[in-house]
Amino acid sequence: MDVNAKKDWIFPQLKELTSFVIGGDWGKDPLVVNDEEYVEVYCIRGSEFKNWKREKGETASLRKIKKSSLEKRELRKGDILLEISGGGPDQPVGRTVIIDDDALNRNDNYPKVCTNFFRLVRFEENLNKEYINHFLQYFYHSGEVVKYQGGSNNLRNLKFRDYETIKIPLPPLPEQNRIVAKLEKLFEQLEVINDSLDKIPVLLKNFRQQVLSQAVTGRLTAEWRKGKDIQEWRVVQLGELLIDTPKNGAYYPKSKYGEGVKIIRIDAFYEGKLKYWEKVQKVQVPQKDFEAYSLKEGNILINRVNSIDYLGKCMLVENLQEPAIFESNMMRLIIDEAEADPSFLRYFLTSHKGKKELRKNAKHAVNQASINQTDVKSVLVNIPEVEEQKEAVRRINILMSQADALETNYLVLKEKIGQLPQTILYKAFKGELIPQLESDGDARDLVREIENLKCKV
Repeated sequence: MDVNAKKDWIFPQLKELTSFVIGGDWGKDPLVVNDEEYVEVYCIRGSEFKNWKREKGETASLRKIKKSSLEKRELRKGDILLEISGGGPDQPVGRTVIIDDDALNRNDNYPKVCTNFFRLVRFEENLNKEYINHFLQYFYHSGEVVKYQGGSNNLRNLKFRDYETIKIPLPPLPEQNRIVAKLEKLFEQLEVINDSLDKIPVLLKNFRQQVLSQAVTGRLTAEWRKGKDIQEWRVVQLGELLIDTPKNGAYYPKSKYGEGVKIIRIDAFYEGKLKYWEKVQKVQVPQKDFEAYSLKEGNILINRVNSIDYLGKCMLVENLQEPAIFESNMMRLIIDEAEADPSFLRYFLTSHKGKKELRKNAKHAVNQASINQTDVKSVLVNIPEVEEQKEAVRRINILMSQADALETNYLVLKEKIGQLPQTILYKAFKGELIPQLESDGDARDLVREIENLKCKV
């Protein structure tokens, strides 16, 4: 790795700093073991890593292992758990966590061990273990760790004998302590920023729904209506706004997919809009099917079978780049544009009010619900004259564009902030995060102390 540290730093191999390394023990199910040689423990697994900062192994599994195994494997403060098996294509093996008092005090103070998918790595006393763990996490996220893994595509294993030869940029202990203190302060600040950022998607979602709610109840265009000779809003059934009855889409086996005409599927759109035209699949269809299921600008598609939270998901057909049809779990609405603006109807159907109407007659089955053509035609729509619909759409589009711009800025900022921890760690391990002090001493003295300790052992 490209780490050029300051003077008085050294680069020992990881194994030169360890005092004890052992594999974990998954043990046995406590319900089937009744042996005095076994004792109950909580076993930390890979699944605990995801929320480690918050939960510290709270979800660890209750197991039983032999007392003799516990004597060797019981976790202590400062131990580092290194994942040696279980990685895959999207998540390399080699993640680490450090055991602290909080982790040890979870689950009624039961003894803690780790699964056999980990190595328990214990370090010499005169090292800051948090410093070591920060480096190992930096090493992992740098991508270098993939050079030390083997196994199949679906299950990666860490080549531990190779991994323990990686070099650790090691300053004197006082400098290690100050680096860790600085990192903790910076990461706390980043956590506050991230907590604030995490609220933005919810705020934007609520804002968009408020815009739709204002639009479909007439409040968005209330000022615009003043002084105009225009009819009041009316409540009609959706079927009154259609040229024909809703039509279910076409089903084709997987073997038909690959070439042919574009087919819109449920995963292709979100919040009323097609997301990625280039990702829409193609299917080979007879000419008569194409004529029956073809889409035109201004059509609306509604999902008719799904889990209740997604039932009624809809999209407006617009900006068609080439001919397309639609899949069987959707139905097509052809709008009478003399009565309704398709964009206004799309916004109505994606509002809370519209979704509630679409789902009010849903038929429920195991893990899914469905609606039919009659259910859709009976949806009650609160609607003004077409002129006001178009004005509402214009205003919605302006506000939604502003929300989209904010979301784009949020995503850019989120990505930049997501890169900051690695940038900060890079500076830390180059010796650029804090100034060196003459009183820090020399890391070579630290290694000599470690060697003396090992000789005594």
